[in-house]
Amino acid sequence: MGFLALVLLLATAFVGLSYWQLNRAQHKNDALSSQDIETVKDFNDVVAAQVPQPGLVADQRVMLTGHYLPDAQVAVTGRYHDGTEGFWVVTMFVPDDARLGEAAELPAAAEADGTRPIAIPVVRGWVESEEAAMSSRAHDGPVEMTARLGPIEGPESTEGLPAGQVRTVSTSQLVNLFDIYTYSGYLFPEQDTGPGASAAVDGLTRVHLTADESGGFDLQSGVYALEWLFFAGFAFYIWWRLLRDAHLAQQRAAAGKTVDYVVVKPAGAKGTGQVAQPQQHPMKDTDGH
Repeated sequence: MGFLALVLLLATAFVGLSYWQLNRAQHKNDALSSQDIETVKDFNDVVAAQVPQPGLVADQRVMLTGHYLPDAQVAVTGRYHDGTEGFWVVTMFVPDDARLGEAAELPAAAEADGTRPIAIPVVRGWVESEEAAMSSRAHDGPVEMTARLGPIEGPESTEGLPAGQVRTVSTSQLVNLFDIYTYSGYLFPEQDTGPGASAAVDGLTRVHLTADESGGFDLQSGVYALEWLFFAGFAFYIWWRLLRDAHLAQQRAAAGKTVDYVVVKPAGAKGTGQVAQPQQHPMKDTDGH
């Protein structure tokens, strides 16, 4: 009974996680149902560095000023534009007056003098050519930018990729590549001006995050929901197997307590001349039962 209670507890947890993932899949685009995200807001009023990004700020339009870190750049593989596979060129951008969140999680080796920059990844554009993606560089100088916030992606292994290339826009990977503080999100520039303006330059095509691209049913979360249901079913299967094995073991133990023996008459005793057949009787336990 104790094991059954544990199975029920695990199954309940797995079903709950499945429901949560399914809810995420169905409501991925909830933020876009609000007209508020189309109102351009000050970047620093919307997000802070080193803290989780609230779901409702995803796809929010923001305005900010700052400058690029040209050497803090990666090319993101496997990105499509009009059906053609290519690369995103992503460069870290330092917003003016950037701030850390109140509950900011800082690395253990954080510098005490405050010289480490706070920067956010910016998708400067898409290009088909790997050479063009790797050679493109952001300009120096101040930038005024209007952009849309995108939700950060999960990390994926970079095994097999050349240096400077990644598979996702993951801040957990970027902070390991560059000595920065960063945000749980990244920017898609809609318009940028100033000497350092670098979106859609060097042959890059501007990337737009729209409701059609980010909305709808989230297939990945849907798959996770099915996986949690599988785990719940598997927990019950393990319980059933253990229960069945215990029952079979009891049956084998009971069968092992019967013995075969032959009744042999003493020499010279009268009989029918037939050999006595084996008989089965329960074998008594040593305690007399």
